[in-house]
Amino acid sequence: MIKRILKLFLPQFIRQWLVAIRKRIRYTVRKYILKAEIRKSTPLKIIVGAAETHQQGWLSTNEQWLDITSEEQWYSFFGDQQLISHIVAEHVFEHLTQEGAIAALESMRKRLVPGGKIRIAVPDGYNPKPEYIRHVGIGGIGDDASDHKQLLNADSLSKLMIAAGLTVQHIEGYTKDGELITNQWHADDGFIRRSRQNMSKESWNFPDAATSLIVDGSKP
Repeated sequence: MIKRILKLFLPQFIRQWLVAIRKRIRYTVRKYILKAEIRKSTPLKIIVGAAETHQQGWLSTNEQWLDITSEEQWYSFFGDQQLISHIVAEHVFEHLTQEGAIAALESMRKRLVPGGKIRIAVPDGYNPKPEYIRHVGIGGIGDDASDHKQLLNADSLSKLMIAAGLTVQHIEGYTKDGELITNQWHADDGFIRRSRQNMSKESWNFPDAATSLIVDGSKP
């Protein structure tokens, strides 16, 4: 109701300014909550590149203060402590270069507890539908896809994660041979909004828009 009233009576630039202020406050609060939780030295579950998303029992982080490709920024929060039990990254890694993805995975692995898990969801480069690829590919035409720097598939993403020292499991998405993998996943290990298991009610108006390639990586 309040949003409708604001939309009716406030100019667009004022509404955009208010949204920006709200985001800045929310993101700043998240940063200090993370710092406080780290001081407790208990295992943490974090969402990287969270934007405005959140999950119960998880700590959301934002690129404005935790650039996941920067070892310096990871160190500024965690030092060399292995405090993270789970990390989830939903539609984040396609916005990184290959070098950035490697750096991010290495920094994450360092902070995982033994047996800790990283769950990554990205657009599926092996999806056989041309319209899907046109939307999600490098510089794609879909929402936010103009910034996509790589189109990962089950093999290329797994290769990056294995190189970072992780043991991988293909949870969901197509194989090179066109087989669709749909293993059950549990939200305790990281909820993925864009998944065949949890078909988002949002519509981006192209085939399989609300789906992902999902790969888990575990630290031995």
